[in-house]
Amino acid sequence: MERLTKKMPTWLSKATTAILTGIMFFVTLPYGSLMIYNTVRTAQSIEELAGLDLEVPEHRTWLLDAISVWHATKREELSFVAIASAAMTAIITASFSWKNVETSHWAGAAFWYAALPLCLLGIFLSSQQISLLSIIQSRESDVQGGERQLIQRHLMQILARKNPNLHSPSAAHVEAQAGHTLDHGKPSDQAVVVVEVATTPTAREPQKWVLSPRKLFVWQCSIMVVAWSAVFYLMGLSVVVCTPLLENDEWEPDSYAAVVYIAFLSMSAWLYSFCSYGAYRYIHDGDNANRTFVEEVGRRVRIFQEGRDPFKRRRAAIGK
Repeated sequence: MERLTKKMPTWLSKATTAILTGIMFFVTLPYGSLMIYNTVRTAQSIEELAGLDLEVPEHRTWLLDAISVWHATKREELSFVAIASAAMTAIITASFSWKNVETSHWAGAAFWYAALPLCLLGIFLSSQQISLLSIIQSRESDVQGGERQLIQRHLMQILARKNPNLHSPSAAHVEAQAGHTLDHGKPSDQAVVVVEVATTPTAREPQKWVLSPRKLFVWQCSIMVVAWSAVFYLMGLSVVVCTPLLENDEWEPDSYAAVVYIAFLSMSAWLYSFCSYGAYRYIHDGDNANRTFVEEVGRRVRIFQEGRDPFKRRRAAIGK
């Protein structure tokens, strides 16, 4: 997000950031907690350790432990997504056989048709990424430097390299200044000397590993599509069941059934929200374990806006 807004005027940058933050918050709303704790938080732990000197065995142990947590968490999530996607596919296809689907509003079937390819995509993505995890995890234990190769493969899949000298002046650009004159148009021999010194190769700084929004999106995409397939299915189900309330002037048995459906759907939505908030509210983040609902919403907004969890406690010993 910073790359998109850093070259804009201040007011346009703030407006663009607010719009993008709102979109990301809305898109991830059905699965926000899963994304934070299964993808973002585990990737941040790896990012904190990726810049350490891997020649130190203790540093490699720390990083491998963080990678193992990410690997295990992501594999469990992908296994759940595969099962949930298959179950949703069966539920949606079975729902098309209901008699009231033909007489209901067309939007109900449209939402189901939209949910079906998302379910299939969830199956394909989860299967593909489970295989990918096996590929990047496999290594021969007796190969020298196997730990470094394993770490490198995982870092390439989770983070992105940031080259600090990427925007430094090139030699060709500096040489182009050699013909320029100094001291108000008077040629100076020292200018050539300065150019020769400037074009002398210098020691490059080590590359830095940072969070990659593109890679984070890839690894959370499977849970995103299955979550939204469930949302679309419920939207279509609501249209199918509630059509008699909208189109019939007189109350019929289907109208009473729609009222019961609305009541239990509302209760289910409230219970899901209450239990999800209660389950994650008391996870200790280091700064505010007993945050209110409003604080929790603000926390998630800052996660998307700043690209990291502002309540995350960083270990001071890492930099020592």
